[in-house]
Amino acid sequence: MKKRKLPLTARLLLLFCAGFFFTGCGLEEYYYLPQVPQTSITMSMNTNATIKLPSITALYARNYTIFYRIYISGFSTESSDVSQYTSISSNLTSDYNSILPSTDPANTSANTSILNTFKNRNYFELGFDNEDSAKLLPAEGGTLTIRFPTQDGDYPVASLDILNNNEEFRLCRSSELLSSQPRLPTGRPDLFFRNTPELSSFTNAISTVNADVAGRSGVQNHAYVSMYIVAEGYDNVNFTSIYSKPTHIGVFKLPNM
Repeated sequence: MKKRKLPLTARLLLLFCAGFFFTGCGLEEYYYLPQVPQTSITMSMNTNATIKLPSITALYARNYTIFYRIYISGFSTESSDVSQYTSISSNLTSDYNSILPSTDPANTSANTSILNTFKNRNYFELGFDNEDSAKLLPAEGGTLTIRFPTQDGDYPVASLDILNNNEEFRLCRSSELLSSQPRLPTGRPDLFFRNTPELSSFTNAISTVNADVAGRSGVQNHAYVSMYIVAEGYDNVNFTSIYSKPTHIGVFKLPNM
């Protein structure tokens, strides 16, 4: 029996819908943001990192975002090797192993649940002093440098080569913290990444004070921070943020105040 052909207009409509992922054709748009390759990150001890951020051309891409958590420790090391994590903090090891499957580059599907993964592990979004993080971490990419000084009283900073002649911006803990210690003489929170008695206090490491800190009882003289970077975009259909697979930047040691 001879098969009957569809009318030309019907065939053109099917081709149009097959070639695009628009909801008008009954199919959801496919969102994908590339993961920062692990090979694009270079750590120098636990004080410096250089990250080559790819340029993202997708219209729904917004910027890059860094998530962090602070770990109090009685162990001192200058190494950034994973083998040191257990000695630094059992909480660090637990968090790292829990997040590790989400960093698998073999899975390239859009990721909307990574935010919950970080929140459940008390990871917060990194900020910058007097600068919008979206401006300092744009989707256009560039080479990001993070520097944690070893001199007491110095401030950890970051710079992006395509902005302001490599001007350095001080890193800040999340402004979403309900409360935080230490505090400045004015009474305002001191959100800079520096180790202080108030920061390392086991009593302060609770959800209503230093929620971004994994405390440790006893005499603890050192503080470290673990960081992950993701590409962030926006789903204009469901009005939700979307993320790439996260990539672990590394663990840095905070300078003492």
